[in-house]
Amino acid sequence: MSEEEICSQFIRLLRLQRNDFINHLQVVHALIQLGRGEKALRYIEEVSKKIESVDESLYQYQEQAVK
Repeated sequence: MSEEEICSQFIRLLRLQRNDFINHLQVVHALIQLGRGEKALRYIEEVSKKIESVDESLYQYQEQAVK
């Protein structure tokens, strides 16, 4: 893969991540506006757990790539 392809792929992934983040913020915002603060907190906790899971997977992948 060329450097240009890697950069394009990286930019695409950043855009996807940005869109996901905005969607999550919109959900939390809507829940709070509807007076569903407890549900908003649970949603944030769920999203945080998913992010931690991805982080853990990336760390494991990186560790194996180094070996």
